[in-house]
Amino acid sequence: MSETFVPSAGHGLTRAPLSIEEIQQRITDAFPAVTATHQHAELTLHAEADVLVELLTFCREDDELCFEMLVDLSGVHWPAGEHVIERQSSTTGWPEYRISREQGVIEVLYVLRSFSRNHHVRISVATDDEAARLPSVTGVYRTANFHEREVYDFFGVEFEGHPDMTRILMPDDWLGHPHRKDYPLGGVEVEYKHDKFIPPPDQRDLREVID
Repeated sequence: MSETFVPSAGHGLTRAPLSIEEIQQRITDAFPAVTATHQHAELTLHAEADVLVELLTFCREDDELCFEMLVDLSGVHWPAGEHVIERQSSTTGWPEYRISREQGVIEVLYVLRSFSRNHHVRISVATDDEAARLPSVTGVYRTANFHEREVYDFFGVEFEGHPDMTRILMPDDWLGHPHRKDYPLGGVEVEYKHDKFIPPPDQRDLREVID
């Protein structure tokens, strides 16, 4: 029986990874308006929409950063108004907290990874949730094509310059964007076996639904 090959931690790497401090310094030196936050040993850079394409191009082409791939692109909706988040001790462990915003925003997050150096970074860009628009980065990373369509589908962010800005998961004639926090909760008329209808959450009797 042949021995199982277990690659080392540095197998396939051509250069050592940069620390998050080195990544932050290199990017903020080139883009002084970009700010940074550190949480759980991860780096998030906050940028404005007008430098997004230039910033991601720099991250891909810079010899030290070498971010060859956009591995994820997602969104979070932060609606306007005051909101109280209840204590989540049984799940996430988060305490109760309160947030207040005068203007609703949709935060779009770009996760870049370097395969040659094995480091990554998250870039955050915000857009007004009433007129959500950002420039497309499909010309920088081809993987952004499907990612941007998903964020458009679920959050309503229009990516200007995208080659096919259409829904990707929901039906083409679907009304609204289901991952926005102002999207109405309720039952959807779907034909289940035995003509069963799943009612809105506040009208559900769990035993009735599963029996």
